[in-house]
Amino acid sequence: MIENHIANPRFSCYFLLLRMIPKTISSISSDKNSVFRGDLLIFRIILLFFFLLWGSSAVGQKNGVYHPVTKGVTLYRISLAYNIPLAKLMEANRLSSPSALKVGQRLFIPGATAVLPVDPSVTLSPNEKRELEKSLESEEKVPQPDASADGGKGKPPWYGKELDPIWPIQGKINSYFGPRGKKFHAGIDIASPSYQEVKAAMDGEVILARESRTGYGNVVVLRHDGGLTTIYGHMNVIIAQEGEAVRQGQAIGGVGSTGKSTGPHLHFELRQNGRPLDPMPLMPMTIEQLLEDTTTKKR
Repeated sequence: MIENHIANPRFSCYFLLLRMIPKTISSISSDKNSVFRGDLLIFRIILLFFFLLWGSSAVGQKNGVYHPVTKGVTLYRISLAYNIPLAKLMEANRLSSPSALKVGQRLFIPGATAVLPVDPSVTLSPNEKRELEKSLESEEKVPQPDASADGGKGKPPWYGKELDPIWPIQGKINSYFGPRGKKFHAGIDIASPSYQEVKAAMDGEVILARESRTGYGNVVVLRHDGGLTTIYGHMNVIIAQEGEAVRQGQAIGGVGSTGKSTGPHLHFELRQNGRPLDPMPLMPMTIEQLLEDTTTKKR
């Protein structure tokens, strides 16, 4: 059943105020000799104007439907079904966290016209989890000649997707995606002081949050739409928990030097269906890149 916010007591007040305006104007014309009453009535008209403005803006913003939360469904899954950012859903429902959902809760979906089916979140099978953990034992992989794009043929894996990732931390890139010695570096290493807050690059859900002294060390893996995953390695602190939804920009941990690491930094990695991809074409320009671009244009 579709519900919206049009049937709201505030609009009864809105129409009542609208009917009062002609009477107020008439009252002003009949009291030309009373300065005090005239000023008071002008103030009332201004007040009514702002009431009307507020009411009309509320009409445009409150169209939508209520979605009943069922078992296993996360806020991220709901956001995918309705194609709406997690942050907007949280704001519309005054949620303090993407994980603040309860079965049976009715979630307001702004702008939607119908209640849509939402698939529950599926955890990794024991075999999938073992394979993922095995892939996190070393950042350096067997060389992959077409790992940065699509072998120079066809369209990149993210073509047609509305991806707008942010940097998980601010810092200088010490090692880029690509060949490193005789092996292949599967992500980028971003230098940073210990404990700098690490943020989710995109909306997603946590499929792995593991503490380890080997490989990627303390690591968080987020699953996104279209078979994409982002990986955040070598952290000192892990905040995210497996199974929860996270919004873009939400803290998931702190920079560290755990696992196979020579100093504090974040190893950031992007994969599609388990295959490493170069994240740089998708990321916003860094300060260094902007300065370099400006210098090049001036020459």
